[in-house]
Amino acid sequence: MKLVVDANVLFSFFKKGSTTRELILDPELKYDLDLFTPKYVLEEVGKHKDEICSKFRLSPQDFDIMFFSLPLFIKIVPKDLFEGSLSMAEKILSSHLKDVPYVALSLFFKSKGHEIGLWSNEKRLKKIEKYGIKAFSTSDLISLLAETRT
Repeated sequence: MKLVVDANVLFSFFKKGSTTRELILDPELKYDLDLFTPKYVLEEVGKHKDEICSKFRLSPQDFDIMFFSLPLFIKIVPKDLFEGSLSMAEKILSSHLKDVPYVALSLFFKSKGHEIGLWSNEKRLKKIEKYGIKAFSTSDLISLLAETRT
């Protein structure tokens, strides 16, 4: 399954010992899921470097190492690839436009016939399930992986 990852999930990647970090770094995850995120997310995470360093007690150097390693674990997708899905994503989300790129990328993969999910802890994104895109919180993802590994 292809899984689109939102910015809030990626913010958690920087927290030492977080479940999110463990999941993203888990080598077995690569056999179960392909992780993707829109390119703009890197800009978003980068803008919050000072906040992330302060909140998670990271040195700027440690942040940079982790930040620049993200593409080793998550495929970065340029906007022009999923641009055709942006207007549909805007209609679906109407009042929460900050999440449009994640939904648009998910819709793009869905339109290509891929099994697709969106990894976000935003409950409001559950509405995309009626469009054939499963919304996973981190705890949902843990449950799914536990089922597939037993």
